[in-house]
This record gives sequence, structure tokens and C-alpha cells, in this order.
Amino acid sequence: MDELQALTEAATELVSGQYGYAIKCQQKDDGSFEVVEWGDGITPPSDSDLAAKKAEKLTAITNNKYQISRADEYPDWGTQLDYIYHNGLDKWKTDIVDPVKAKYPKPS
Repeated sequence: MDELQALTEAATELVSGQYGYAIKCQQKDDGSFEVVEWGDGITPPSDSDLAAKKAEKLTAITNNKYQISRADEYPDWGTQLDYIYHNGLDKWKTDIVDPVKAKYPKPS
């Protein structure tokens, strides 16, 4: 699914200056994705430009997955603030923040 998101974001960014773009992507038999429609009157980017932008977007998506995973894992703000109030900031960091950061480390 990351490949589809990367392709869609790359294609959109490359033609966003043209009015009326309507990008449609499709999965090929080998499991990869391709843009099959750009919209009427839209000049599509070159294959090499699209591939380069897609690779850039895929890298960004992959590098930011840990942030999404961490955000999903943390309790809601109210629960965290209540924990800080009752147990202190150091205990909150040790009991709530550090385990999530260890489970979803930042890529290097």
C-alpha cells in the first residue's frame, strides 16, 4: 500500500500545476502500480521523473512510519496528563514514553 501512496503523491505533485488533473492508478499483474489516467489535456511527466519522485516519496513514507505507529500506541492526552499529575513527569517518561519509543525506534 505504501507504493500506491508514493505513486499517487508523486504523480499529483508532478502535475499539480496543470488544471484538471485526475490521476487514476491501477495495480498490474506483478503487484506493482502504474498511473493509467492523468486527466484530459494533462501532459504526464517522464517515466524517469515519475520514478525518481516516487522513490523520494516512498523513502519519506517509510522513514515516517515510526511516527504514526508511536502516535497510535500512546494513550490519549487526557490519560497522559492524569498520569503525570498522579505519578510525576519522570515516571510518565519511564512508564509510557520510553516503552513506545523502544517498540518503534526512529530509523537511522
